[in-house]
Amino acid sequence: MTFDKLLVTKGKIDTEIELRSAKERSRLIEAIGALRTVSGAKTAPISIARPHALKGKKLPPLYRNPKNRKETWAGRGNRPRWLVAALKGGKKLEAFAIR
Repeated sequence: MTFDKLLVTKGKIDTEIELRSAKERSRLIEAIGALRTVSGAKTAPISIARPHALKGKKLPPLYRNPKNRKETWAGRGNRPRWLVAALKGGKKLEAFAIR
């Protein structure tokens, strides 16, 4: 085969693959929809997930910087720089606890 004929054949194969994959995808989506109606599951899309129960909730601070009383940490997320520096300096985490 010549190079041009190979390119034309490749194009036909690529379009046929796309067509068949689209048909298969739609068939699978219909099958999933049928299963959802049979099982009585909710019809909400799977990608919509419920957020975590604690997301966005404010917690009272558990630790306070003795050098700057405005700097606090609730114990969630990364440790603040002032706390990391103090812990590397040899202090204990309990020393910063708010009573």
